[in-house]
Amino acid sequence: MGGCWRGAICAERRFALTALALIGLSGALLIHGTAAASRSHKHGRKLPALSVRVLSSGQRAILRSGAIRVRVRARNRGLVRVYVTARAAGHPASTIVLTRTATVRIRRAGRWRAVALKLVKAGRQALSGCANSRLLQARAALLHGKRRTPGRQTASRRRRLSVVASFCSRSPASGGGGPTKPISYSAPNADRCDVIDPAVCLQPFPNDYFTVPDKTTHTGIRVNLNTLSMPANKAGKPIDPSDINRNDGFSPGSPIVTHVPGLDNSQAVARTGIAPLNDLGRAYDPDQPVVVINAQTLQRQLIWAEIDSNATSPGDVNLIIRPAVNFSEGTRYIVALRDLRDRNGNLLAPSSGFRLYRDRQITTNKTIEARRAHFEGIFNTLAQAGIDRDSLYLAWDFTVASEHSLSNRQLTIRNDAYKQLGDTSLTDLKVEGTAPSFAVTNVTNNPSGKPEIARQVQGTFTVPCYLNLPGCPSGSRFLYTSSTGDTPTWIPGNTMTAKFSCNIPQVAMQQGGARVSLYGHGLFGSRDEINQQQLQDFSQGHDIVFCATDWVGMACTDLPPTDPQSAEALFTDYVLTGHVPPTTDCDVPTAIADETDLSNFPTLVDRVDQAFVNFMYLGRLLIHPQGFASNAAFHDAHGNSVLDTTHLYYDGNSQGGIFGGSLIALEPDLVRGVIGVPGMNYSLLLQRSSDFGTGQAPHPDPTNPGSFIPQYAYPLYQAYPNVLERQLILSLMQQMWDHSDPDGLAWHMTSDPLPDTPAHTVLMQGGLGDHQVSQFAAEAEARTIGARIRLPWADPGRDLDVGGIPYGLSPIPSFPWSGSAYTLWDIGPQRSSPCPAGDTPCGTPPPPLTNTPPATGEDPHEWPRRSSLAQAQKSAFLQPNGSVIDPCGNNPCYAGAWTGP
Repeated sequence: MGGCWRGAICAERRFALTALALIGLSGALLIHGTAAASRSHKHGRKLPALSVRVLSSGQRAILRSGAIRVRVRARNRGLVRVYVTARAAGHPASTIVLTRTATVRIRRAGRWRAVALKLVKAGRQALSGCANSRLLQARAALLHGKRRTPGRQTASRRRRLSVVASFCSRSPASGGGGPTKPISYSAPNADRCDVIDPAVCLQPFPNDYFTVPDKTTHTGIRVNLNTLSMPANKAGKPIDPSDINRNDGFSPGSPIVTHVPGLDNSQAVARTGIAPLNDLGRAYDPDQPVVVINAQTLQRQLIWAEIDSNATSPGDVNLIIRPAVNFSEGTRYIVALRDLRDRNGNLLAPSSGFRLYRDRQITTNKTIEARRAHFEGIFNTLAQAGIDRDSLYLAWDFTVASEHSLSNRQLTIRNDAYKQLGDTSLTDLKVEGTAPSFAVTNVTNNPSGKPEIARQVQGTFTVPCYLNLPGCPSGSRFLYTSSTGDTPTWIPGNTMTAKFSCNIPQVAMQQGGARVSLYGHGLFGSRDEINQQQLQDFSQGHDIVFCATDWVGMACTDLPPTDPQSAEALFTDYVLTGHVPPTTDCDVPTAIADETDLSNFPTLVDRVDQAFVNFMYLGRLLIHPQGFASNAAFHDAHGNSVLDTTHLYYDGNSQGGIFGGSLIALEPDLVRGVIGVPGMNYSLLLQRSSDFGTGQAPHPDPTNPGSFIPQYAYPLYQAYPNVLERQLILSLMQQMWDHSDPDGLAWHMTSDPLPDTPAHTVLMQGGLGDHQVSQFAAEAEARTIGARIRLPWADPGRDLDVGGIPYGLSPIPSFPWSGSAYTLWDIGPQRSSPCPAGDTPCGTPPPPLTNTPPATGEDPHEWPRRSSLAQAQKSAFLQPNGSVIDPCGNNPCYAGAWTGP
């Protein structure tokens, strides 16, 4: 009948139970947890992907052994990261990381593996103090990929700590675990300065300690720098932080700055092993001592670190961490420095302020204690990323500004300007509404007798002025209606008269149908740069009409002067006396004055934003039926327009290659643009530029008027002489510069366009070893916008990157290439021949890896744009369905007289 009489065991059942018992015993001998696995299978449940348990439970046993034992199991083989926390008592409550992390390799799927996790100093302190929570929590995460990043598969389990009352009743001095007495810690300015880096009040920077909650912003915070904490100039005036405090986070390209005593020389850098500029892949090394981690994804940011090579004494040397690709908008990051060493290889001790948090030294200082829960959160996130609390020299966090905060100023004035023309739909690439008002003031046929240009047309056009002074003169700035708002206000009726210059090539007058393109000029230049021979050659050779206006804010619209002594007079008579020249429309005096008092720096940045609107209005005039095409100055001998108004393009070099990136990101009337010798992020660019210089005093030469004008670094360094604050000052300037610098818009320059803006495709053309715009700034820009590089990149030895090409830039798979691209042009190494006429010696070495400008060789800055091959590449790209072609064959791209080794 299938049953057994009274309790007797059938032979079949006896055999089955015996077999089960043997299997269970065997599994128990192999590893813990098979019984649990059997129960899981018995009830038809699949094993969880990951499980973790706390084995240790006795307070005294844990403290004596110095470790907490846990066990972990995974359904599949792989790597698991595990550590233990406890919940701290008090308010605000926080989770304390008690142990080091361990990476456990699961070799046998479904089997438990035990591991002992060593207590960190904070863990020993927390477990000794019996007032803390008695719940231990083991945390585990499955790791993925070569970089061992934690994924979504995590597990945690709690276990109550067994506390011995007699042990808790005794004081620590007598061997007990009673609470230690909070220590006294004096930090009088801790409410506005960060005690973890006592060298400079606002360091480390950027830093979320200098923010406040704000529910009205996209990040939920707002920057809140205290005026008393800001660097002061020689006159004792602190930088006004008002413009920075409008931001809801920090710059996406912000240099991260802190002072590390002992890490102040190249030997210490080498001993520490930080990721250098020419080997960026080391940023992902498991034991990399300088890391920046996305607090949400736990992925590492691609960065490099360097010390300030401009400092002259060890006490003034700061550590600078730079993003090799921009930080993501609206995202929180954690900076972790660990295992830092001096020149002899000795570990550097952290500041006493940071040890308060790392080692959980409780104080009586309420300001210090108010941050403790926040730091415990940082340590917990770092533990998830595999970074031990005890190994830290320093750690802090910062939040990057949102897309809205970075672009709202520019989009506000752009949208209003087009609305005033009657065009409110800017993504459709359709010209609607009226054309901007313009006037042709001068028409010159065959200007200067140049054979390439048939006609030069000059004139003015009217643009809404969004600055606070009538007509937007140099020195004006945005007007805001609130102290924290980031939306500029237009004063009704306020307009600016902008100037334009257009060159019509001979070929356009003969056959018409010329493509139309905006042109962006160089540093503090003017629209008259379209008269450069290279642009005339390009214009005639490829039938393009170029029109330019001035990058007001960083332009000199009436220069170059006709009087050889005008440059000297401009500086000595006006700049040195603090006055703006009455007749010359030039931003140089304003810029130099701003350097002496950075509270006025928005006068430079805001006026550049106005220049974007000016360029966009000029572009609309080039393609609007009632624009330039309707004017006789742009007609051929038969009265027909020579302009092809179906598409608008952009080409610019140097400053025009820098701000051209911002303009392209904002421009609704074009989808293709070329930026020559480009870059982004002035905080990275400046000290690597020969234009900015090293701060040396000028050496006047009566035969050279330009020698009376100092390097741009000179007035800044004279006004702010504290070398230790210099990197902080550059970072603070970047916070203000971001709404004109392409650094603030780079994420939206190409495939992820800004609201009500079409997507764009960009061709970058850089010069190897460029003296004025660092190729490293261009490489960071290329990574951020997703531009691919042409290979071969450079001849052996011409690029200092490990592997011969910049890390993190993908090659173009085949030509023609329809996406964005970056091509590098090389004028060759230093040599005496062959060289262009008058340029002996010529050539240039690779750029220095330090934050200093190139000091030897010929500046390649002008040569890419002069190359006929580079011009052919630009022309093929600036087409309705254009693409990137490869004009350089099997070699790297060469320029000037260089044809290869």
